[in-house]
Amino acid sequence: MPAELLPISGFITPPAKGADDHALQELIMRVNAGSLAYLRVPSNLVYRWAALCGRWSPDLQTFIAQALRHTGNLDNFLVQPAAVDHHNGAYGLLEASITAAELAMNPCHEPGSFEPLPTQLDELEQVCSAAAFLFDLGKVFDPHPSADVVRSHDPILTPYSDLARCWRSSWKALCGRNPVLAAWMYHVGRAIPSRAMPVEIARRLTHNAVKAAWRTPSALTTV
Repeated sequence: MPAELLPISGFITPPAKGADDHALQELIMRVNAGSLAYLRVPSNLVYRWAALCGRWSPDLQTFIAQALRHTGNLDNFLVQPAAVDHHNGAYGLLEASITAAELAMNPCHEPGSFEPLPTQLDELEQVCSAAAFLFDLGKVFDPHPSADVVRSHDPILTPYSDLARCWRSSWKALCGRNPVLAAWMYHVGRAIPSRAMPVEIARRLTHNAVKAAWRTPSALTTV
């Protein structure tokens, strides 16, 4: 769907029941006390991720869970550093992603403070938060962290790698469930600006949240 034709509200609706309806909740539970507990993801990160999950629509939750799973490198997303110049310890990529998603929901949020996230979010806030969470998903394919400071100085912030490729399988599934939401995720995740003002505003909000997350000190105290 062309960006100029995208509605700005009313496009997130209760989905039909599907096999992956609770995929993200189940993934978080596996990280907390299931088959992925051996990774020892800090409990405060698990708590913050679960709080985020409760603010995303079911279709976005499913999309995020599938995007993470289809990389084939879920463990890397959970445990690797985000970069050499921020969140550079274990679990840094997960923490930076959670922080970006929180700040997209509320720019005044204090990450790691456990203050409640907004209880009511409109569709575009949810889209921006989900896009911010997955913005650097491509880092799971690079075992060597790099510096993000160079990217932050670019006139237009671009994802670490092509999000269309990272999201391919999950995006196709989302398109089958909610084509308008899938179109929003596609346009917000693109590396080039949009001529549609609502899309460009959403892109910039997402980018600002990601860069703000990079500047936010880590709240982890792992040994």
